[in-house]
Amino acid sequence: MADIWYWPYELVPRRPLSAIAAAGPRRGALIRVDAGFADVHPWPELGDAPLDVQIARLSRGVTTPLTAASLRFAAIDAAARRAGRSVFEGLTIPPSHWPGADPPADFDTVKLKSIDRIPDHVRLRIDFNATLTPDEFVRIAATLPRDRIDFIEDPCPYDAATWRDLRDRTGLRLALDRGNGDEDVDVLVVKPAVQEIPSSRAEIVVTSYMDHPLGQLCAAYVAASAGIRTTCGLVTHVLFESDKFIERMQIDGARLVPPHGTGFGFDDLLEGLPWRRV
Repeated sequence: MADIWYWPYELVPRRPLSAIAAAGPRRGALIRVDAGFADVHPWPELGDAPLDVQIARLSRGVTTPLTAASLRFAAIDAAARRAGRSVFEGLTIPPSHWPGADPPADFDTVKLKSIDRIPDHVRLRIDFNATLTPDEFVRIAATLPRDRIDFIEDPCPYDAATWRDLRDRTGLRLALDRGNGDEDVDVLVVKPAVQEIPSSRAEIVVTSYMDHPLGQLCAAYVAASAGIRTTCGLVTHVLFESDKFIERMQIDGARLVPPHGTGFGFDDLLEGLPWRRV
């Protein structure tokens, strides 16, 4: 394995990120492998090993699903940087939903992690993070504005028979996060930070890992290179307090705009970081 360097960072959420997200800053690290860069942003709440463990394993040449994906993205980034081009040349990033109940005018779809506040006049994607029982979900579903619901993500832990029954009882589309083409799922929510796009008849919605802007751009690249045209979840930098990377992120309508530069961008910022050897 080539020499790997890393730079630890923290992202400060503007508000709670989900029902299961721990309070406080999110810890991650950018990595540098030869000429390529990528992000390592674990979510221990979702079963990832903590950052210190991820880095320690990398130092021994051992990868996790998260770091294996990061190394693939670093190789893609390095190839583009050596060629002096952006990875997004010739690609179209699909539109995104807005993460929260306060969408700008150009966004026609929102993703909610809570139903405490439901905005008007937009399509709704509601993620319960598998925190409900089936009966609780049925009761809540009866109170929702059904005509505007695009899908419900992870209402309860996935079980094929249970989800078939819930879909029949509620008439709502159900989405599974981090699934692999499971039966009886209408939508698969795919996070390229930890998985590849599976072969499935379900609708594919690509989302970031609510990670560093560099990781966010990796998800956008996967969606664009796969030709995804459905509304995705690629605008997540707005969930965090601004920093020098976030300041360079732009949105055109409901589409993420990649920063200038080669590879995934941020050329000068990445070169100026105090890298440490793994």
